[in-house]
Amino acid sequence: MGLIERLVRLANELSDDDAKRTYAGDHETPRSRINYGVSVGPIDSGRPKEQRSQSRQRRQEYLTNTRTEEDELVVTVDLLGVSKEDIGVTFDAETGTVEIRDGERPIKRLGLEWEDATVTNASYNNHVLELRIERELPDE
Repeated sequence: MGLIERLVRLANELSDDDAKRTYAGDHETPRSRINYGVSVGPIDSGRPKEQRSQSRQRRQEYLTNTRTEEDELVVTVDLLGVSKEDIGVTFDAETGTVEIRDGERPIKRLGLEWEDATVTNASYNNHVLELRIERELPDE
């Protein structure tokens, strides 16, 4: 009898039992050895699950793409779940950093390698923010 069949038989035998039990064993073949442990207990469906605190929730990742078009840097950021009214974009010329915010909460920072850059256009469509950043070239 294989490992899966053993586990199925064990689960079937314990399905009517209300006590929590733990079973362990191993399964050996000429080329491998598998140790297993199974805990079976009653399901408590009357108690709601505890929710994670906000500090423990997984941080939202925002898909970001950058590309250059001539003398312009085009940045697109997928901001699923962020409303247009809550989006804020700032550019710090001293540090060359673009910051995207959801209300007061910073959600994305982009460091630019260009000095003297200017955000020339920002658009938001279908939860995608597009920034066009132009490099200010010195006058010759």
